[in-house]
Amino acid sequence: MEAGHLLLWARCRRFVGDVCAGRDATHGLAHMETVTGNALLILHMEHGAASCPSLTISRVILVAMLHDVADHKYDAAGRLIQQVREFLKAEKGAITAAGMDSEEAFSHALTTIEAVSFSKEKKQCMRWFEAKLPSDWVFVRDVVSDADKLEAIGEEGLRRCLVYTMHTLLIREGRQGWDAVLQQRCLQGVKEHFVEKLSRLSKEFIVTTAGKFLAAPRHAAMERVLQEWESQGLPSFF
Repeated sequence: MEAGHLLLWARCRRFVGDVCAGRDATHGLAHMETVTGNALLILHMEHGAASCPSLTISRVILVAMLHDVADHKYDAAGRLIQQVREFLKAEKGAITAAGMDSEEAFSHALTTIEAVSFSKEKKQCMRWFEAKLPSDWVFVRDVVSDADKLEAIGEEGLRRCLVYTMHTLLIREGRQGWDAVLQQRCLQGVKEHFVEKLSRLSKEFIVTTAGKFLAAPRHAAMERVLQEWESQGLPSFF
């Protein structure tokens, strides 16, 4: 990494911190920082730190830091995606190869951000983005997508799922207490999410060699923790 990469990351951090202020931790700045760190680790494991292109590092940082800003759960009106577009426009020089069209790089970056989404890939078809992106951007997508999915699995990922489920229930019903009924509903929600998404990630949706290597122990830990929650109850948050 070079000084320019750190400056780019810092600009992304300010933007995401402002735009996503007030979100729960599952889709806020802390999550996107962690995904960026995971993505850079995967990138260096795949490429080798000494031979990793500077342009690829910049693209990975931008896509990883922006991938959840305009998540559909927070942007029904389309306001956030417009802010992402404006930020990317200002930063497109950092992701454009010499002699390439910056507008094309901007378009590829937007598609790559969209392609990180698990729900979109599940809804459309596996690898739908390969028809729209050149191979260098597909690689960026795979690195960031694997990093995002690593954050979703393992003990920490399962806790993120629990926190999001609990947060959603508390807001929806205006409840304050962490009683037995709410715990049971949260556990049921986590189990459903595990079956529909989490249990499939490491086998079906994580695609890089490095990502699969990092995912294996997390998948095992996730299964173990879920069994503990089912037999011993959920952890207390109050």
